[in-house]
Amino acid sequence: MVGKVKPGQERLRELLPSFDQPEVWIRFPRQLGDVIFSIPFLHGLQQSWNAVAAAQGKTIRWVAVGHAIGAAIFSEAHPEFIAESVIEAGKDQKPDPWGLIRRWRKQPPVAFINLSQSARLAFAAWTAGVPIRAGIADNSLSLLYHYPFIYRDLPIHLVRRYEPLLEQLTGSSRLEWMPMRPERLGGEGGFAKLRQAGWQGAPFITLAFGTRGFNKRWFPEIAQWTGIARIAREKGFGVVWLGGPDEVELGDRLAQDVPGSWNLTGQTTMPEACAIQSRAWGNVAVDTGLAHTAAGTGRPTVTVNGVSPEQLINPLGPFALSVRGPCIDVSDDPTPLGPEEIQGTAHRVTPLRVWNLLEGLVMESEGRLLGATAPGEPHVHS
Repeated sequence: MVGKVKPGQERLRELLPSFDQPEVWIRFPRQLGDVIFSIPFLHGLQQSWNAVAAAQGKTIRWVAVGHAIGAAIFSEAHPEFIAESVIEAGKDQKPDPWGLIRRWRKQPPVAFINLSQSARLAFAAWTAGVPIRAGIADNSLSLLYHYPFIYRDLPIHLVRRYEPLLEQLTGSSRLEWMPMRPERLGGEGGFAKLRQAGWQGAPFITLAFGTRGFNKRWFPEIAQWTGIARIAREKGFGVVWLGGPDEVELGDRLAQDVPGSWNLTGQTTMPEACAIQSRAWGNVAVDTGLAHTAAGTGRPTVTVNGVSPEQLINPLGPFALSVRGPCIDVSDDPTPLGPEEIQGTAHRVTPLRVWNLLEGLVMESEGRLLGATAPGEPHVHS
């Protein structure tokens, strides 16, 4: 660890006069869900440091760097939120530290914050002499940082693991939820794609069915996903299928089995998918990145979960709920599945149960269960 240093906010205040255009670079985690979990930290840091800069008549330029899956959520962001999203495209999609060193030597950032295990960028920031450096110390890189923190294997939710770092950098460990809406993240092009698919403004739900984790899937997939889609259609709602390029084949199959649904699988950017979720009546997903973006918008979201530890990774939002089935079969007529398909309990969750839970969340969000005077989108703290 670098020798004893002043609190980050105080150090920033001292450094800013020597920067014409101060930049803060943040290297985000690889996976989308992990990026979403870091946003309350980012929100708290920006509120604190932007105020310090404004007091000196300056504006911080925030730069996100990371993998194409994770940092791409910032690729269309409003420039006052994230001015630039640097997508790593080096060998094996790893960051190119030499390119950053060359750039930073011409225009060094005032701070580099590493929220990943990337040793390359920690080394680049140290080599370039970035004056404020912070990052995860689990990987024995604490010597390169002024403000190291422990992240891995803690028995608390991933969101809360950033509290010690936020306290070092701002003087407060209080994390605050930030709605993930198009005003910040962009993605308005998603609505044009939705209209092109046939949407004319009617209420809709989104279904995010895809995941790279085989044991996270909602088996039997065709029956479960078309089941929830048909319930929605019978209730008068449109259905939007969302997913990535790897999920196009399954998305096509599901859409074909539910005539009148709108299939945007593999057709949206991440900000566009998130924007669509932010306008949905409700969202349903398995444990995947789009579950976290959906919950993060503040819209009612049910995540069908069968294997992941909720206490560590539950999607974060004011109307987000994770559901799993019983630990053993309790039905008189259990669905026959192969051993690889029943590693978790998601297959014991029925579409009707998911619909009822989603409907309850929508009622709560509209104040019909809480006695609120009008529908709204309350400001919720983590």
